[in-house]
Amino acid sequence: MTTITHDLGHGMGSDWENKDWAHITVPELHRLQLHYPRLQGNVQILWCSPRPFSSAVLVEVTQVLSNTGQINLHSYFIKRSHRSFRNAQDILQEHAFLQHLASKDIPVATLIASNCGLTALEMGDWTYEVYEKAVGFDLYVDQQSWTPFFYTEHAAKVGSLLAKLHIAMQDFPELHGRSARYLVSNQQLLESESIVTAIQQRIDNSPELSRYFADKNLDAVFLERIFQTHRKIKHVLQQATKIWTHNDLHASNLFWSTQSADANITAVIDFGLSDRNSALYDLAITIERNFVDWLALAHTSQLKIDEAGLSAFLQAYFAEQHPQQDFSILPELLKIVHLDFAFSELEYFIGITKNQKHADVAYYDWIIGHVDWFYSEQGQQFTQTLTRLIQRELS
Repeated sequence: MTTITHDLGHGMGSDWENKDWAHITVPELHRLQLHYPRLQGNVQILWCSPRPFSSAVLVEVTQVLSNTGQINLHSYFIKRSHRSFRNAQDILQEHAFLQHLASKDIPVATLIASNCGLTALEMGDWTYEVYEKAVGFDLYVDQQSWTPFFYTEHAAKVGSLLAKLHIAMQDFPELHGRSARYLVSNQQLLESESIVTAIQQRIDNSPELSRYFADKNLDAVFLERIFQTHRKIKHVLQQATKIWTHNDLHASNLFWSTQSADANITAVIDFGLSDRNSALYDLAITIERNFVDWLALAHTSQLKIDEAGLSAFLQAYFAEQHPQQDFSILPELLKIVHLDFAFSELEYFIGITKNQKHADVAYYDWIIGHVDWFYSEQGQQFTQTLTRLIQRELS
């Protein structure tokens, strides 16, 4: 685990850069202690998260019992989000999803409530959430979101977990999507009759996107490619059953029982992108974020593909989850599954962090670049491989 002493973290590429949100400080924790009895005592920061969209710390709290003098040590994970894009109500939606999974014996971190009895606290410009430290080893703690698994066996464990998540969410009663506006991951663009028209409408209705595209036109080749892809899959997505999904189940959002290949998953964390979608969407997002080394795209068109991990992941998923939808569309869906979140992320960079560099990377390297890669020789080979693997599981 890397201890970060400066405001550095993960950016849009593989290099470390200054974080948009400064790390949580000890004086800030002292103010937070007034609202959380569990945090009262001597608090020490053990680690600062490098993740880009929030600030988070792992802390150790030392409490001395006045009657016996006994010393108790407890570790907590504290996350802070700016209220411009995550207020308490937004985060309580995530927590309801998490607590439902806990009731279904899915391993998740335990939430800590404030004096008010709520698990999300607004203080000043910020919204806080506090968890008990998740059980197990944070093996991928310093890895970027697009980094493949260390072991094929880990990929298989994630396939099984994702299927169990989808089964567990079948009776979650929340039928509305996210209240949050920024950094949301859903399939609304993909459900439209015309994805090109839907994208243009989103731009027209968004002050941030309208500002970004005021001096540029959407790439014509990109629009034609996504139009042709979308028309092959839209009817399946329009009819697919909706459940709440994680939408960010990559390696660094998991804890493990040991540091070896045969480790079991002890906790799934970070429900910040959860929303109401289809299992198809969540499955495609999980494939996208774990088996293609997208961060290398800035330097080469030949990306590392974890085919063995992908094969094990799919085999494990379908061993748990009998397909009730047309999963044969996955290879085509994967080409455009990133678009909803990518445009939401673009809005965030323009409207919240006002980071033009990140906005350009989101548009040129991710929104357009990922689609372009699927039309490269390697991208077409990957589509054929995924088609073969899906057909194997569905046969």
